[in-house]
Amino acid sequence: MLSKPFKVIATAIAKSPNLEANILESMRITSMLGDKLILIHVGKRTDEDERCFNDIIKSSDVQLSNVELVWVEGEPASVILEIAKAKQVDLIIAGAVPREGLLRYYMGSVARRLVRGADCSILLLTHPNKLQSTCGKVVVNGLDHPKTADTIKVAASVATRLGSRELTIVEEVNPSKIGTKVDDDLSLKKANRAKQNIEKSEEKRIQGILKEIESELSLKVGQKCIFGKKGYTISHFTESQCADLLVMNSPDTKLGFLDRMFTHDLEYILSELPSDLLIVHSKLNKN
Repeated sequence: MLSKPFKVIATAIAKSPNLEANILESMRITSMLGDKLILIHVGKRTDEDERCFNDIIKSSDVQLSNVELVWVEGEPASVILEIAKAKQVDLIIAGAVPREGLLRYYMGSVARRLVRGADCSILLLTHPNKLQSTCGKVVVNGLDHPKTADTIKVAASVATRLGSRELTIVEEVNPSKIGTKVDDDLSLKKANRAKQNIEKSEEKRIQGILKEIESELSLKVGQKCIFGKKGYTISHFTESQCADLLVMNSPDTKLGFLDRMFTHDLEYILSELPSDLLIVHSKLNKN
């Protein structure tokens, strides 16, 4: 089986109706994808809260002995990012709203601020479940980008370890790459030939990435080449396939307010999450 993609995993916890679900789901995920779990409580430390958290941890069926509780006060997103950096966290797990309202979209949620500022991978869970949930279908971007090979390898490892039955690599291609304006039968044939050539080239590129890990794969791997707007296209494909997890490259630069005003690939996905979302922080990141 492919090795665990992360070592240290962290998640923020707080007294809420979803507290038990958040802790148990984080423990379950860590047992399959990592070695250590750090639970970050943003707020004042109390004996009552500490007993509550420890009781939940001890009640879990998951055998995970390496759990650390960290208590810190301050603005949630900022202190979570500070702890993640200090503890050399590889993955932050956070809850997220599947569809954000207009006010929250522009003002920003904690999850979105974590995505914008993290120097590690981020897993956004839309519906944390304290029961043993499944992850049947996984979709991963297959963009022609230096980070994509790492992202696909992480996606394959995550899918395998979560017991997924299917991994689909989606290559989003800008329609302008076809280079032919369709206005008659002849130009239509020319455009179709161009699309076929692009699809063959994309398939060959992805197969080159998969060759490095094919001997360790234990699930069905498919490819899909789609012509359309980056982010928007893969988001709709993920939703149409009823996939459980979408895996994407991390942004090349830190996202800011203008990225939300002038929407691009990752912002389309963050505004209307089609599934749980894993953003892989590549070794190539410089931020």
